[in-house]
Amino acid sequence: METVFRNLKLEALDKPAEFIASLIRASIDRNLHPVFLFTGSMGSGKTTFTSKLVKKISPNANVNSPTYTLYNEYPIPESEEKFYHFDLYRLRSPLDLEDLGFDEIWGKTGISIIEWWQVACADIEILPLKIEAGFKFESEEERTITFKSYDILSFPDLNRLWSDSEKLLL
Repeated sequence: METVFRNLKLEALDKPAEFIASLIRASIDRNLHPVFLFTGSMGSGKTTFTSKLVKKISPNANVNSPTYTLYNEYPIPESEEKFYHFDLYRLRSPLDLEDLGFDEIWGKTGISIIEWWQVACADIEILPLKIEAGFKFESEEERTITFKSYDILSFPDLNRLWSDSEKLLL
């Protein structure tokens, strides 16, 4: 499945954030732990979008970039689950991941959002529910976000929700 939101201005990020938030809510209800893989150049809007997305579900969360801490946690109201927001930009090798224990979180608890995830590709590719989001500069004011997931096809309820949400928001 692939969905593209084109030429988005900052104030228009609510549409794609609601699209993904609906999948997150459904995942929590089904005790699934999706992993969102955010790709894009520095400043393309990954953390800004993460903030919009997390606040759709946790309005009081103070979302900021985990570039120096490597990850931040944000509570999910009325749930024992949490958002885990990772930024792996500073890691240079899969060996850098070995002692961090992130593989105990990804796909096993909460909702993971991972920026600069490619360094962890071997750990991530085996996870059952991954959704990629590609962020692309269109201009200084506009971005295009492309969401895609082949894993979603293995979850009929989520697959149907993706299709239904896409029709409503595009």
